[in-house]
Amino acid sequence: MTPLAGFGQEDSKQINGRVKSLSNDVSNVLIINLNSKKSTITDSLGLFDIEAKLKDSIRFTAVQYLTKEIIITDSIFSEEVISVNLVENVINLKEVTVTPYNLTGDIILDVDRLDLKPIVTNSSLGLQNADINPMTQNERMLQEADRGTFVRMMTIEDHGRVMEILGYGLNFGIIINSHKVMNRVSGRTQYYRQAILRDQALILEKDIIDMFTKKSMSEEFKIPETSIDGFLTYCLAQPDFSELLQAGNSMIIWNYLREKSDEFKE
Repeated sequence: MTPLAGFGQEDSKQINGRVKSLSNDVSNVLIINLNSKKSTITDSLGLFDIEAKLKDSIRFTAVQYLTKEIIITDSIFSEEVISVNLVENVINLKEVTVTPYNLTGDIILDVDRLDLKPIVTNSSLGLQNADINPMTQNERMLQEADRGTFVRMMTIEDHGRVMEILGYGLNFGIIINSHKVMNRVSGRTQYYRQAILRDQALILEKDIIDMFTKKSMSEEFKIPETSIDGFLTYCLAQPDFSELLQAGNSMIIWNYLREKSDEFKE
């Protein structure tokens, strides 16, 4: 193979490309230069750029696709934008048996055989506040532990109870919320606040793993797969990480994780 004029074996350039697929989403495909160990991910349109030299091996990895590797040739090196077609990762089953509904496996034939009824949800029933997310168990426990104000004025009902106990009434009085005070003093309120933060961290951690997979992060950041949970916990503890996740830019998140992986391994 004769290199292009102007480019030696050691020269590198930015390879611009686009990942394509007939059916699946082409965003967040992990692209690694196996020679330089540099990496990037595709944007929402499947576009990417990565630095490479002639004969470098470039790997494309995503959960929904078969892994693909290409070698940077003279023709690829000279193209302005390369196209990379990925094949869907289909799991073939040896045999599927559907019982006891006498189904054929052909959805067009089977749909008429099933007595399908509309899915009943809070929204379909027109219930009030149907679109409000339900509280988690820890959120409910915190609400119960910290309900009400610390101090309130006595009501007519409170005056009546005092009259029953003491035999005389009070012209003025306040009620101290001992339930709230004791939960604050004992640490019960703080416990549930911390539990809610842990729940939120687990949700964010799952979102990251769904986006990049543990295997991809382990291979790219040189962190054992068994330590990825600890690495993500370390990242989530950083004050700027939650805001970064909410922005939703997968490229920025990936670069942030790469930067923090070096700190984590120190």
